[in-house]
Amino acid sequence: MSKTNLKLLLTTLLPIALTGCGATHKMKFTEFTEAYTQADYCKAADTVLGEKGICKMSADDIKPSDFNIDEQLNAGTSLFLAQKPDISNKIFENTADEIQKSLDSMGLTRGTVEVLANASIVDYNPMIMDSIYLYSYTLMNALAQNNKDEAKIQVNRAYNVQQKAVEEFNKEIQKQKEANSEDLAQIQQEARAANQKNISDVMSKYKEFERWNGYANFVNPYVTYMSGLYFMTNGKSNSDYETASNYLKRVSGMSHNNSFVKKDLALADKLASGTQKSLQPTAWVIFENGLVANFEEFRIDLPIFIATDNVKTASLALPYPKQRESAYDNISVSNGKTKVTTEVLADIDNILIAEFKKRLPIIVTKAVTKLTIQTISQAVAQDQFGDFGGIAMSVYSVITTSADTRSWYSLPKNVQLAKIKKQGNELTLNIGGQNRKVKVTQEGHSIIYVRIPVKNAEPTIKVFDL
Repeated sequence: MSKTNLKLLLTTLLPIALTGCGATHKMKFTEFTEAYTQADYCKAADTVLGEKGICKMSADDIKPSDFNIDEQLNAGTSLFLAQKPDISNKIFENTADEIQKSLDSMGLTRGTVEVLANASIVDYNPMIMDSIYLYSYTLMNALAQNNKDEAKIQVNRAYNVQQKAVEEFNKEIQKQKEANSEDLAQIQQEARAANQKNISDVMSKYKEFERWNGYANFVNPYVTYMSGLYFMTNGKSNSDYETASNYLKRVSGMSHNNSFVKKDLALADKLASGTQKSLQPTAWVIFENGLVANFEEFRIDLPIFIATDNVKTASLALPYPKQRESAYDNISVSNGKTKVTTEVLADIDNILIAEFKKRLPIIVTKAVTKLTIQTISQAVAQDQFGDFGGIAMSVYSVITTSADTRSWYSLPKNVQLAKIKKQGNELTLNIGGQNRKVKVTQEGHSIIYVRIPVKNAEPTIKVFDL
């Protein structure tokens, strides 16, 4: 084969091979979303794991570590909805362990995303919000299996992860700043001003996200609320009720417009003080509504300073959050005498985009600086090794112009809450104008969990005893 033909082969086949997995991910996301929004959760799990018949398997048949963390998260959610709590929990337990290893060693680096790397050659690194949210599912999986001891373990784990979140985030940001400083040191002094301008220009493309502030210290009010609710309904001492009160106070401060949280906080305080001895049989409705924002690829061409009179244009690819729709504004529940409507408890879009925004200066600095170094290296290779050197560096550039858009994209857009006293053993949900009867125990307390990813999708309704 002639050198010319070899060059042609390299420039034609290598980019195709290197970008193939990126295309595969996009296709998998489309197929998963189609199954998920049609409430075909077994098919959704099959799609994201690349297996068949997952729902027919036992937990012993599944080896979660064979899959990336994003695949585990989306499969774990799907299997929870498919009423496979044993398999779902095994996957989530493995995911939690892998995330904990990240916390204990290198930290959570999902925000840095390896923005210059094709998704096919790097592992998915979870966001802090991923590490916290998964405990809402492990808690409900434990309740589905009527395992109160396991439920308490999951509540305590959620608390510990949230306590460590700020510390680990700050450690990770410091690491990334140090890495970026090392990269910047490789750029000649006269090129740094141009590099900084490119950083500012890219940051300006994300201005619309300035309004997203999330909740303090990475706390997820939904996960925190579930912890408080568990201690309030399973309390055996004043200490348990005080713990419930502390959780609910935090939630009330974050979800200050939610009247149901205020009522629960008042109850927890009465139980803790002894002015109220017990709770009337109650049902809480948890409505996971719509789909959380997903990441799409955003591309921009930047001028890269090579020498005094030589400027090249290079392409940069970055993840960009795109919001998706709610299924419904709210749903309602009636006990035959009273009717209440759900209110927003946690804005999951807000949590995701706010965390992304916090990481954005580090992400962009890393991406632009790496691109500058790459482009300069490509020019040097071209000068020193001729066309073949230029081609080799071009192939490397192909690898580094695909953004990693993977995420836990099966999460809801927001989580809503309502509570109602039980009157008998039946309640009526109104979803999109249609009534649905739900059986509950006449005594004790229940969670009515409702998941609707898109409007007109078949609702998934589960009842858990607290």
